[in-house]
Amino acid sequence: MRKMIAALAVLSVSSICAAEELRFGDVNYFLKQGQYNLTVDANVTYYRESTTSLTTKETNAYVLETRVGYAHTDQLNFYVGMDAAFDARVTDRKVTANSAYYQSGFSNPILAANYRLLNQNSSLFNLDFGAVAKVKTQDSRLGSATGNKTEDGNFANPRSSVELNARIGKKWDEANEWQLAGGVIYNNSGEFTALSSSAAADTDVTLDTSMDIFVRATYQYRPVDEFMMALSAQATSIGEVTGEYGASGLTQNAHMDMDFLYRAKYLILDNLTANFHYGMSRNENYGQDIAGANFDVKQRRENYYGFGIDYLF
Repeated sequence: MRKMIAALAVLSVSSICAAEELRFGDVNYFLKQGQYNLTVDANVTYYRESTTSLTTKETNAYVLETRVGYAHTDQLNFYVGMDAAFDARVTDRKVTANSAYYQSGFSNPILAANYRLLNQNSSLFNLDFGAVAKVKTQDSRLGSATGNKTEDGNFANPRSSVELNARIGKKWDEANEWQLAGGVIYNNSGEFTALSSSAAADTDVTLDTSMDIFVRATYQYRPVDEFMMALSAQATSIGEVTGEYGASGLTQNAHMDMDFLYRAKYLILDNLTANFHYGMSRNENYGQDIAGANFDVKQRRENYYGFGIDYLF
């Protein structure tokens, strides 16, 4: 019996020692102490939604996503980031004149930290915990258009948010790895201004706090060291949002959003990858009540594609 226990212990230790070494470009790669990381994704995006009030809005934009990271230790790293939208044109296809306005500009700055509790080199898998804060730094404005008269908005989110997440994953051989992630997002109360392009006055809109929950699964295949393909799917439960639209009440019902992403990466240098990615969202319809008027927001679809780089230094 003692020999059997000893043999099992040796096998267990051997399996851990034989774990695949994580390399730059892997989904579960974690920055090593003193390393910096720059990621930039440039996207062409398209979003469409319709309402029962005979409005069909389409948004076409160029979005730049930038992240800079630094590893304080092998287990703790920090990130800052910023997203920006360029030429973000919103068009109402139900209006004969195709009235359009723009929602360009910068989004809320991002501050993040990640802690690696377990590493597959000494454990059966990798286990990370993270926190992400998106901080509102400017007034948020929603544009509008009436015929040839337009009032442009901006890309700022009206609310700050804090996300707490956990990730578990493993690279089980030199070509295959997986990762599962989940988290909660607390959206703080906030406000924005709905601009008016007609004779009516602008409207101040306030939003109360709300909570979102997400889960995500990712698989990456790396047949050779230089080339990687990753697929991911994410489901996000958007919590009910209440607030005030001017002097009237506002309610957006809870709903589910589904996101899918394909990313192909090529290792140009030992510390530089380039990638092509294509993503889509297929989102659930939801009801909205503004000042006692009920309508559905439906046919919510998003597609985007683009190129990016990941630089380690």
